[in-house]
Amino acid sequence: MPLSEMDIKRIMAMGNAYDDFVIEIDGWLQLRNIDGRCVFHDGRLCTIYEVRPEGCRSYPLLYDDDTGAVLDDECPHNDKMEPTSHDKDIVMALVRKLKDERKHRR
Repeated sequence: MPLSEMDIKRIMAMGNAYDDFVIEIDGWLQLRNIDGRCVFHDGRLCTIYEVRPEGCRSYPLLYDDDTGAVLDDECPHNDKMEPTSHDKDIVMALVRKLKDERKHRR
């Protein structure tokens, strides 16, 4: 899951160390995974739900380079979801923010 600078600040404010949850992949800051699961997922629940990253808040909507905001094919509940244009706008605004932050980190 991608992380914005604000996501990182919120999570660190809870006492989490940057290196414990952030990994950089191809210039993108992302939540660290352990055994295929987010470092903050305990097997049942998200342990930082109240301060979870923006990308987690909009899940199961993801960004696809070709089609924009789309439902994650791997989400077992996506057949019960009907994202609105507002939901898709939120994802696209997040993508623009992440791209801008990445550009300024370089």
